[in-house]
Amino acid sequence: DKPLTWTVEESEELERLSREKDLLFGVTYTYTGYPCVKEMRKLVSDGLLGKIRFVNAEYPQEWLANPVDESSPLAPWRTDPAVSGASNCLGDIGSHIENLVATITGLKIERVCARLDSLVDGRTLDDNASVMVEYAGGAKGLYWSSQIAFGYDNALRIRIFGVKGGLEWCQEDPDHFIFTPNGAPKQIFSRGRDAFSAEAQRYSRIPSGHPEGVYEAFANIYKPFVEALAKKLDGKKLEAGDLDFPSVGAGLSGVRFINRCVESNKNGSTWVDM
Repeated sequence: DKPLTWTVEESEELERLSREKDLLFGVTYTYTGYPCVKEMRKLVSDGLLGKIRFVNAEYPQEWLANPVDESSPLAPWRTDPAVSGASNCLGDIGSHIENLVATITGLKIERVCARLDSLVDGRTLDDNASVMVEYAGGAKGLYWSSQIAFGYDNALRIRIFGVKGGLEWCQEDPDHFIFTPNGAPKQIFSRGRDAFSAEAQRYSRIPSGHPEGVYEAFANIYKPFVEALAKKLDGKKLEAGDLDFPSVGAGLSGVRFINRCVESNKNGSTWVDM
């Protein structure tokens, strides 16, 4: 699961071991399993957005907006640095933003400038995080993750803007996303429709209009992993398309992102190189 490890060094060791021993390694970044995410990735790779200018992503929740009773089933360990490590909110849900953006766009982060706030009285770890991002190639980004946002359950949302158009998707409506070409009306893409590419269609199980959710997204991570494992055990060569799941490299990138954001915050929200 993510975060992959507590430290960058631990993640680097896992990456090295998996590479040296030629082992498959998957990380459960859940939301990358949605068919709409696969299709948005395809649109970006096909150039329909053109050069990406800006990414805006947010992940608000409300479940930690009040102090957590130690007897509560709401996982009080998440706010305990002895168990959770250096970050709560950013490590728990901000890491999903980092991975989702990377998965869809392929953008590589060069620098981050982060502010991690503990807004509930008595809390040590962050429950709200704001991160400015600069990517290789000149694109910019703004990430917000929060667990004190009343009115929001699990509202992960991503907006990507290029020179030729924009994309928008929200995890709470996972079967649809919006594509807006430059100078044209918005287009709503619906999972399961013929307009979806074969690459994304392979992850749909039931016809459009019949909701698929987080269980299916999880399955869409496990399925290609198990298929790749079976193929590898049979001595067959793995192709790039066989490895369509978050890898140990994705896990390492996530831990490095958290680490650099924590460093930035400690330094007074200065820019830190990745």
